[in-house]
Amino acid sequence: MSFHIYSFWLLFGDFIQLQKLMLGIRIVKTVAINLLTSIDPC
Repeated sequence: MSFHIYSFWLLFGDFIQLQKLMLGIRIVKTVAINLLTSIDPC
């Protein structure tokens, strides 16, 4: 029983880390696009 709970928490932790990573990538992409469009004269 305790093993299942432990493995669940491991999976849950991995999921949270993945969500943070995806969010970070999305923020970086948005900032990069904003910088590129602000630098671009047209």
